Amino acid sequence: MDILFSTLFNKRFSIIFSVSLLLLSGCMQSQYAADFRTPFPPISDSSISATDNTVKMVNAVFYQSFIGGEWQYKGSTNLKNSINAYIQIPEELDMNEEAQENYLQQAICPAAQHQQMWKALNDKTLVVHIYTYKRKYSQYANCINPLEKS
Repeated sequence: MDILFSTLFNKRFSIIFSVSLLLLSGCMQSQYAADFRTPFPPISDSSISATDNTVKMVNAVFYQSFIGGEWQYKGSTNLKNSINAYIQIPEELDMNEEAQENYLQQAICPAAQHQQMWKALNDKTLVVHIYTYKRKYSQYANCINPLEKS
């Protein structure tokens, strides 16, 4: 009887101990990730970079444009004065740099109909990058905001 009680107690204890460790591990990972999150900058500061919502708008516009093709939209990054959108292409374009820049501005940069996104960009520059293997070797063009006064 003592052996049976001892065995049951040990099994219950090991199950409770294991579950406790799992829960504690999850809490620690959650806290670890939270420590490295970048807080939102104050909105009143005019020198701040574009908000996460603006990046989400840019992502939504580009994701719609690159569904099911060989060109794949890989997301955007938020820098101080610009949002950089990255598109991976299967092979380099057979154009010189000036022709590529014009092509990106005319065919790839979002159209004026995306007014909400262009308004959200405000004074930030939208830069479109294309690359084959590594982002750091991209070709890029600054998109021209159709809402800006010329």
